[in-house]
Amino acid sequence: MLSENIKEFRKQKGYTQETLAQALNIVRQTVSKWEKGYSVPDADMLEKLAEVLDVSVSDLLGSSSDNQKQASDLEKISSQLAMLNDQMAREIARRKRSRLIKLIVAAVVFIVLAIGLFWVFPRERGMAAGDVSDVEVRLVASSMYSQDDIDAAIDVVKSDFMKDWWGCELTLIYYAGDERCKLESRERGVETLVLFSDFKTGKYLGDESSLNTNDTYKNWNWILVRSEDGTWKHIDHGYG
Repeated sequence: MLSENIKEFRKQKGYTQETLAQALNIVRQTVSKWEKGYSVPDADMLEKLAEVLDVSVSDLLGSSSDNQKQASDLEKISSQLAMLNDQMAREIARRKRSRLIKLIVAAVVFIVLAIGLFWVFPRERGMAAGDVSDVEVRLVASSMYSQDDIDAAIDVVKSDFMKDWWGCELTLIYYAGDERCKLESRERGVETLVLFSDFKTGKYLGDESSLNTNDTYKNWNWILVRSEDGTWKHIDHGYG
């Protein structure tokens, strides 16, 4: 093979790739490409290479033709070299296309997975699970709690709704009234505040959701108790 012959004859002459390149007035990388089979010299360079290495063109090509015939066959040799270069170029292009296709496929798979994770894990990406952007807060008077207390409890519910209620939209929330709160406080033995709300569910809900998709829930209860530090803590929700 031409690449192997160039390397073998170069070593026989005691040349490095660098010294051979200097003798041919070319860069070392060109010699390296010849010896790796990435490219081949043209007809003129092949003759010069044979002269520098003290061999015949036929020796380099691994041909059995004698020296007298090789002169008349230079045109044929040139054609063969051009064909070899073309074949190598096509093979290199095929390998590049193959690598490019693999990279594109890998990129598509990565993007699909990233999009899937983006929608499946809203909290991990810092996005609200539930929508409270257009919620109506209905004012209900209370002799038990100040409006600041009720507003603080509403803020707790809205915050939890945003974090945990994937695919849902909170549309209405309001204080459940003193009678309901007194009853809950007696039963629980701790100061309790109850809120009522309406919300809508969307087409997609979290995997653990027991709610119906594309539905509206009304008079949903939110139970909050007073913590030791005076803040409200959401402990339960649902109907009843």
